[in-house]
Amino acid sequence: MSIRRFFTKRRLIWWGIAALVVGLIAMQVYKSKHDTSNILTETAKRQNLTQSVLATGEVVSNTDLSLSFKGSGIVKKVSVKVGDKVKADQLLANLEQASELASLTSARGALASAQANYNKVLSGASNEEIQVAQQAVDGALVTLNSTKAQQQIIVNNALRIYLNSGLEAEPRSGNYNNQDPVITGSYLGTVEGKYTIDQNGGEFNIRGLESIDDVNFPDGVTKPLGTKGLFITFPDGTTNTFSDNWDVEIPNTQASNYLTNLNAYQAALESQIVTVASAQSNYDSAVANLNLEKAQAQPADLQAAQAQVLSAQGQVQSAQSALENTIIRAPADGTITSVDIKVGELATSSDAVIVLQDVDNLYLEANVSEANVALIKMDQEVKVTFDALGPDREFIAKVASVEPASNVVSGVVNYKLTARIDQFSELRPGMTANMTIETGSRSNVIAVPQRAIIQKNNKKYIRVVTNLKTKAYVETEVQTGLLADGGLVEVNSGLQADQEIITFIDSK
Repeated sequence: MSIRRFFTKRRLIWWGIAALVVGLIAMQVYKSKHDTSNILTETAKRQNLTQSVLATGEVVSNTDLSLSFKGSGIVKKVSVKVGDKVKADQLLANLEQASELASLTSARGALASAQANYNKVLSGASNEEIQVAQQAVDGALVTLNSTKAQQQIIVNNALRIYLNSGLEAEPRSGNYNNQDPVITGSYLGTVEGKYTIDQNGGEFNIRGLESIDDVNFPDGVTKPLGTKGLFITFPDGTTNTFSDNWDVEIPNTQASNYLTNLNAYQAALESQIVTVASAQSNYDSAVANLNLEKAQAQPADLQAAQAQVLSAQGQVQSAQSALENTIIRAPADGTITSVDIKVGELATSSDAVIVLQDVDNLYLEANVSEANVALIKMDQEVKVTFDALGPDREFIAKVASVEPASNVVSGVVNYKLTARIDQFSELRPGMTANMTIETGSRSNVIAVPQRAIIQKNNKKYIRVVTNLKTKAYVETEVQTGLLADGGLVEVNSGLQADQEIITFIDSK
């Protein structure tokens, strides 16, 4: 075969195509081996690091009381307005009292008659010192009865506020409806417990604190939930044929004001015990002194007369208690922040009409996640800005406490943090507080992005570049320290400053 015949035109074309394919494959292989565009690197540098915990909270008053009348009636007088500072036991408002005052006057008249009879029995066998001692007993008894009545009112108010802490209908798992009924009104009972609401088609059964069968709750209509002052409203389109269930806890232990109300109620009980005990001690001392003075008096006659006096004093006490039910008094020192009644209006028992807060003793509350709570220490400095005052004004607070019990918010376990802050005129309860707590810092340390750290076999490594052009690297074991803001992490050993490291490799 001649060379001319071997190198035909067709063969030359096919050989050219083959050579082109081989060249393209070779170029692709070379490019894949030397392309570094999918590798991100960064130089390790010395930096100052800060670790912070961020939280959003609010300004809370040390005293936050919603006050109401124990009875119903027409409002006769409102003695305070929003912004007024009041003292404990100060009269804030009262209803019409004509009937209650008449009953009290009649009771006092009966007491005066019983006292006169007692004095008549006592006069033949006593002297002036016995009369003085009796007056001391009478005064001590009046004080004791008045103290008991006043303290019981304070305790009842605190109990009512505590039992009404954040009442709401909590759905059980498996409910079909995504809208829950709304609970309104004020619980008038005196015991803790639970209302269980079971839906069976269009009918509802109530169990727990009260038992009611086959109740109908039309959509959008507010109806009583039992007989103790609560009402329930089902949103439109929710009272269908589903069999859903809800629980209304009395009180709601998950409410934000639950602990505050519980502490106020317990404080009222303790104050009642101490105050009544002191008045009882004074009365017992006066009685002992009287008994000593009248040793020669006829016991049977004195006892009968004394019984009449005690009965009359009980009537006075009852009349005074009825009168107190028409009055709202301040349970503690504070500032009036809301007045929701006017003279001439009909006030309903147990409806909150006046709010008393201690605006001179405010603090901050916020929820801290369980991931950060271990970093928080007492008296740590907290930098605070308020939405109402703008981001440019920064204030300093101090961590006062972290509650040991957790609370779950949107499925996240949180712990309530309390911080002290210096009082100033613009601070108001309910303001949103943006809180930054610096929990750690390092100066002049080697820092790298956290994504540069890889973990293998419970050890940490950094890919250190050995050839800047090809981005070749070796994995070097390192020891890390502070996990800082901005996604940075401190490297304590295994890496030198100014070394080039790989922070990301795109494997696509």
